[in-house]
Amino acid sequence: MWSALAGADGGVLLRSERVRVIAPSPYHALRAIVLDATSEPELTVRETVDAVLPHNKVGRRVIEDAGGRLDFAPHGFEERFRFPVMARDPGPVAVDPRPRSEASTVAAAVTEPEGLAVAERIMFAVFPPARVDPMMRGRIQPPRVLGIEGWCVWLTHRSGVPAGAAFTYHDGQSVGVYQVATLPEHRGNGVARATMAAVLDRYHDVPITLTATDYGRPLYERLGFRIVDAAVWWIPRIHADPNG
Repeated sequence: MWSALAGADGGVLLRSERVRVIAPSPYHALRAIVLDATSEPELTVRETVDAVLPHNKVGRRVIEDAGGRLDFAPHGFEERFRFPVMARDPGPVAVDPRPRSEASTVAAAVTEPEGLAVAERIMFAVFPPARVDPMMRGRIQPPRVLGIEGWCVWLTHRSGVPAGAAFTYHDGQSVGVYQVATLPEHRGNGVARATMAAVLDRYHDVPITLTATDYGRPLYERLGFRIVDAAVWWIPRIHADPNG
């Protein structure tokens, strides 16, 4: 997903079988995504560390290990987040009938820049990027994502008012779901369920994965997701030796 976003700008710093490193921007961290943590784990760790730590003038640097199998602590990093990774196999969608109070909650894919901007504001409000100016809008979900194959942004209205959002990326084999966000004043009214129902309706025939918060996990379990792994995000320790 990050490679697709960076590719249009030539923002991939390292592309190997083990790790991919995406260049930073004023809106996104320098991000290393571990692709293969099992074949040669020591080489993967060294390659990742060598690609990330030297950029010590970059404000935000993150290593994403989707399986949580590698230990970057001895190399100047500390664990920042740990999320359960959940997956859903292809198959029919069994969504509980919505209460009448949720009948006016509708989710749809965004097709125009105006709707994209609204969805971005919701995701920004619920998942604010660290150390990013709140006025920096239009680049977390830049207009060009509307033209990236497999990328889809979702906007959910409740009684005609924008209430929730999310985005998905289909890489040709499976779909990742990201930043399922509901504004605080609309929580408890089926907004996230409507968003996920729309996603599952479109992609019911392919595997779907996501990382869950404690708040969202019960909903995902009801929709047929199960925990398959734990994703760990690492960041450099403040006083880490740049050589590891």
